Amino acid sequence: MRSVFRQRLGPGLERAIGSFQPERHLRFHRARIALERAAAGPVSVLDAGCGEGLLAVELARRHPDWMVVGVDINDEMLRRANERAEQAHLDNVAFERKDVTMSSGSGSYDAVLAIQLLEEIDDDDAALRSLAEALRPGGIFLADVPERSWTPILPGSESTWRFEVRHGYEAEELAERLSRFGLSVQRNMPSSRGTIRLAQELRDRMKKKSIRVRAFLYPWLAAAVSLERLGLTWGQPRSLFIEARRQRPRDFS
Repeated sequence: MRSVFRQRLGPGLERAIGSFQPERHLRFHRARIALERAAAGPVSVLDAGCGEGLLAVELARRHPDWMVVGVDINDEMLRRANERAEQAHLDNVAFERKDVTMSSGSGSYDAVLAIQLLEEIDDDDAALRSLAEALRPGGIFLADVPERSWTPILPGSESTWRFEVRHGYEAEELAERLSRFGLSVQRNMPSSRGTIRLAQELRDRMKKKSIRVRAFLYPWLAAAVSLERLGLTWGQPRSLFIEARRQRPRDFS
């Protein structure tokens, strides 16, 4: 019966159900919309801390005239990212092993993404310096970071981010730090409130359940993303979505 159920789902839907994470889906959606709103034509994008390349590949697939470069230090993640790009037959996305605290070039990119990255970096000032330097003047910087005071909703849920070296940031503190590296915050939006957080915590608890159970839960998780995007949510944010611009060339030393 289990194999019949899997056949009815199909491999594509089964993979989507298995990998779907509500909070990540929301983060990627907001980053993509912000990029598309800002882009006046072909752009070059640096996805710092790209992981398995989900966002980088999605951007490259949607925009064949963009060039997307993903960097990470995790070799296994980069292997999966390259496989994903090859399976999608994309020639406008590339992945490199790179420490984000090291230089990625000066003025090399129109857009730089740091989606759930900075909280994992010991020297986040060095990361911010190198990522800001990689932007051309007027380029867009997008970040999604944990909000420092967040706590889980359900008893027993994880109370820390995976790989965190700090629990998060305060909005004003992060804006001030970005300004030191020539980045002016245009938008600072609290994100991942109660609706999406509850969905994510439920997903985390069900991720080892059978595909049948997860398939039953999938529509509810997807609906939570839509509700959050519409503002139908409650409570304190778990993260902050930051949009900033590099104002002018400056000395980052």
